[in-house]
Amino acid sequence: MKRLNKPLKITLFIIFFMLIVGATILIFFFVMPKNAPSEENHTEEISKNSEEVKEEPKIATLSFTGDVSLADNWHIAPKYDRAGGISGILGENMLETMTESDFMVVNSEFTVSNRGSALNGKMYTFRAKPERLSIYYEMGVDLISLANNHVYDYGKDAFLDMLDAFDEYKIPHVGAGKNLAEASKEYITEINGFKIAFIGASRAEKNVYTPGATDSTPGVFWCYDPTNVINKIKELRARDDIDFIIPLIHFGRENSHDLEKAQVESAKAYLDAGADVIVGHHAHVLQGVEIYREKPIIYNLGNFLFNAEIVDTALFQIKLKSDGSMEYYMLPALQKDSRTELLEGSEKQRIIDNLNSWSVNAHIDETGKIGPE
Repeated sequence: MKRLNKPLKITLFIIFFMLIVGATILIFFFVMPKNAPSEENHTEEISKNSEEVKEEPKIATLSFTGDVSLADNWHIAPKYDRAGGISGILGENMLETMTESDFMVVNSEFTVSNRGSALNGKMYTFRAKPERLSIYYEMGVDLISLANNHVYDYGKDAFLDMLDAFDEYKIPHVGAGKNLAEASKEYITEINGFKIAFIGASRAEKNVYTPGATDSTPGVFWCYDPTNVINKIKELRARDDIDFIIPLIHFGRENSHDLEKAQVESAKAYLDAGADVIVGHHAHVLQGVEIYREKPIIYNLGNFLFNAEIVDTALFQIKLKSDGSMEYYMLPALQKDSRTELLEGSEKQRIIDNLNSWSVNAHIDETGKIGPE
């Protein structure tokens, strides 16, 4: 067979190569999807999708109650026993709201001990056996304020037993201690990446039975002179590791929706010193809200789970977003027959209307959200 000469080989190779290139071009145009995005459009699409999936700020809920008494010689603990558990003293909706909160704070208005005698001359004295503290687990409590006028009802030994009992049950507490350093010590927790410091203080009694802690003696953190708390707030504000400061203050006139001058002045002084929210209790009834320096003063949450009386109350909530912003809510509730539950409908609105009538320059909307008037 005669071999092909070299020029012919080259010609055939060129023809073959061109056929392959042509076929490839045809495949590209007729087989590739007509709606395939260009590289530029694809980049824009990724960018748009990235914006769409951007996460909303995470929200953490901090909840606060007023006065709680689990004393064996009072109303709530016996009702708990008769009902066979927590459902006897808290409505299902309230218990769910409390236990689902990211951080739950309660004012504990009784001493805890099997020792001591009721203080002479004091009309109401409350004491619980240490086992009662397990109820706070069921309530989802994360922090207790002990700065009030009933933690010393059975004297020094019972008071010291109470401090030991809270430590034994591993329930953090503020506002009381074996000395002033302990009583004034802050409790710090991290929520949504922010460090929050809590302190507790009391100026509740007109006839003083509950001693203020000193450098060498036990008692509560007094704020009859607000300077003590002001200095504590300034000390915390000077630290680099604290983002928010929340004082829990036991003050106000009992059984009155009116505000005392000292109550208003001291609350504003605490915000001036660097606090972020003031949470008050002691009056046994609700009091109004004031916005000062764009921060809320909750003057009084009153009784929350305290006795058998029919009393309007509320759960105060802070919604802390991961961007550092806060929203504030009052969730109306009713204590009746030694049981507390959240309200809805007209009864909820009735309490909101009352709170608005008592508030200074704040407005609470139908959802319970607090804002400027």
